Amino acid sequence: MELPQLPRCIHFQSKSLAVFGEGFKQDPDDAAGLSPCWCVQTSRSLGPDHGPVSWTDCSNPERDCYAEY
Repeated sequence: MELPQLPRCIHFQSKSLAVFGEGFKQDPDDAAGLSPCWCVQTSRSLGPDHGPVSWTDCSNPERDCYAEY
């Protein structure tokens, strides 16, 4: 599954990003959608606005907690 190249929130983090940095697309888990992700502000899978944390959700500039990377 290829994720769209969207701007993301600076607070978005995933295991793939932590291990591979900006080369995270090399991670087979990320490609399969299996890489766990969380918000750096909350350290949880929910953001400060109580919305879900995912690549797509955290690329939405309409969210109150969004800060462009």
